[in-house]
Amino acid sequence: MAHVSGERAPAFTPEELEKLVDGVLPQYTQLYGPPDKQDSAHQKKAVWRAIAKDVRTLGVYHRWSTHCHKRWEDLRRRSKKTVEAQLGMDPQCGRGAHRTMTPLMFRILAVAYPELDGRMRASQQPQGGEYTLIQLTLRALRGVWAGEVGSGFP
Repeated sequence: MAHVSGERAPAFTPEELEKLVDGVLPQYTQLYGPPDKQDSAHQKKAVWRAIAKDVRTLGVYHRWSTHCHKRWEDLRRRSKKTVEAQLGMDPQCGRGAHRTMTPLMFRILAVAYPELDGRMRASQQPQGGEYTLIQLTLRALRGVWAGEVGSGFP
């Protein structure tokens, strides 16, 4: 599909978003981990180019690495804001509280924001030993991503 200068690119399709997340999550430490674990800027660009190439295989639109990188950053930011709003951790809690968590957001949060688990425990101690659905889901997904299937629950 040709892109005319000045026109917006079409929105990412659900399939493109899945492909994007599938490409980023295994590379997350190289892209965003501690400085000693991150790749060089040149290597990161190569990773984003490879991810964009995978997204392009769907044939929907010619996504460049910058399209994919920006969309990933947006997904990551929205996922964090949504869970913070739902848990009452967002100072602007009224804004975005209507958002619902999607399965894609749960996958992103489990890898991108492991500190949320500690913040959730500190900000919302379970009453009577009960956890919220979001807490349980994040804990379960974190266990799955760590290869500990079934041990992600409290």
